[in-house]
Amino acid sequence: MIPVLRRATSNIPGTFAVIQQSSLFESALTGGRSIEIRLTGPDLEVLVQQAQMAFGMCMQRFPMDQGNQLRPVPSLDLSSPEMHVKPNLEQAAELGMTTADIGYAVNALVDGAYAGDYWNEGQKIDLVIYGADDYVRYSQDIGQLPLSTPTGKVVPLSSVADVELTSGPEQVVHNERQRSITIQLTPAPTMPLEQAMEIVNNEIRPALMQQPAFQTGNYQVTLAGAADKLVSTRRELQWNLLLACVITYLLMAALFESFIYPVVIMTSVALALVGGLLGLAFLNLYIFQALDMLTMLGFVILIGTVVNNAILIVHQSLNYIRDEGMEDQEAILLSVRTRMRPIFMSTLTTVLGMLPLVVPLPIIQDGELIWMSGAGSELYRGLGSVVLGGLLLSTFFTLFIVPIGFSLVRDIRRKTKEVVATVTATDETGAEAQPAKTSVAHRLGS
Repeated sequence: MIPVLRRATSNIPGTFAVIQQSSLFESALTGGRSIEIRLTGPDLEVLVQQAQMAFGMCMQRFPMDQGNQLRPVPSLDLSSPEMHVKPNLEQAAELGMTTADIGYAVNALVDGAYAGDYWNEGQKIDLVIYGADDYVRYSQDIGQLPLSTPTGKVVPLSSVADVELTSGPEQVVHNERQRSITIQLTPAPTMPLEQAMEIVNNEIRPALMQQPAFQTGNYQVTLAGAADKLVSTRRELQWNLLLACVITYLLMAALFESFIYPVVIMTSVALALVGGLLGLAFLNLYIFQALDMLTMLGFVILIGTVVNNAILIVHQSLNYIRDEGMEDQEAILLSVRTRMRPIFMSTLTTVLGMLPLVVPLPIIQDGELIWMSGAGSELYRGLGSVVLGGLLLSTFFTLFIVPIGFSLVRDIRRKTKEVVATVTATDETGAEAQPAKTSVAHRLGS
């Protein structure tokens, strides 16, 4: 529906439409790829001028006709009608009233003022004072609102305050007690989020900071939204990935009673990470999928999944070497040959079982082939593509790289033991063992 609505709203004069699919993890129009350029300052009129300038810069670098979305929050229009009540301090003081008293009375008669709360069977109920509708049926009636003074007199509002009909914003947003206007930018699906952040940081933000209003230090430009979350998410997940690798390595080191063999097995993790990125890139060829939090969790899942195939090969090879006394090369070849079938069986069942989570359904719309995904597919298709790509690539290369790495480790350990044994014999026998040491060194060099 997004292309249909864009075509329907593109020709409405004086307006621009923001059309996007709401994320499962966000509310309203705040999508998961939105970058919020937040401007804060004390003067609302100056802030609106700077926000209009920022909005124009974003329009030039991110044209809306190319799939980019721009939306100011709140609106950059200051023409919404509003009433200003400005207390006359001298007259109010003579009647014993303060600005807080006048504000509370006007609030009660116009919109309702909070007076207290009432608890009924554990539920808190707010008590609000409302004025009769006859007092504020028309805007010109506000000056005639009756106010009760501490002296017992009832006077109209116009006797203690000036009522003016002016214009202003439809909404005032505060951030850290400063007035704030946010330019919400959603890059086109073809543009990576990090690239859009670099454009904002290197081009738009420095240009705004050079304006006189920002030179005083009273006005600030900050990035929020997905731009702020991307850095924190990356920082947190990189430690999660590292922790998963360390736990997996230590567990295998305890099971194999060796710190070297798990290193060979962990090479399959690197292959899986590459396969996960390739799977995500292949998915983006026909339907866009961002590298969101759940997609990144797919890499964590891969760390504990892809090592199973390598464990089968290494463990079976060690069984042949220790229990049946086979040579290293013979044991490795036989373990690959006997474990290849269960490896393929477990991998194919996993891949085929997860395939419906990733592959969308092809439909014909207006004579054009379109790949459509089901409702809620953004929740799992990214994770599924990462797991599928990592499993396929890791399974294929594990059959070659892990046996080679295991054989290399066995050769290094054997040569190291021979060198240590030769050095020990030299220390015990002196010069008589020197020819044997030279012979071992010659074989190592060859």
